[in-house]
Parts: sequence; structure tokens; C-alpha cells
Amino acid sequence: MTFRQMMERLEAITARLEKEDLELEEGLRLFEEGVGLIREARERLTTAGARVEKLIGSLDEELKVEEFKLQELEKSEESK
Repeated sequence: MTFRQMMERLEAITARLEKEDLELEEGLRLFEEGVGLIREARERLTTAGARVEKLIGSLDEELKVEEFKLQELEKSEESK
């Protein structure tokens, strides 16, 4: 199930739980399903966040290296 599908399913579960004609057993089943989806969504968001932070960190390192190289180049040109 994609993240979008999980969100759509959670919306459907929420809408169903808000109806007054819901039987207790069905309500509990839907609630359990919703909790499971929320846990899975949270895990996926945490994983995605970690990947983004890693990518940003590697990009920052690349930029620092390039900045350092540029400064060294400027210094060598100034000394000529």
C-alpha cells in the first residue's frame, strides 16, 4: 500500500467511525486498522525524514568541499 493509499484509507475509516449507526465490533475493527495504518505511516515518515537529512548532510559536505577548493584557487591566483 502506498503512503497516499494509506492516507485515503485512514480518511475512509475516520468517516465511517464518525457515523452514528456503527456497530461496536465494526468500530473496534476499524479503529485497530486505523492505529496500524498510523504506525506504518509514522515509520515511513521517519524513514523518509532520515533519508532527507542524510541527503542534505551529504550535499552540505559537497558544498563545503567546493567552497574550500574555490578559496584555495582564489588564494593561489592572488599569490601570482
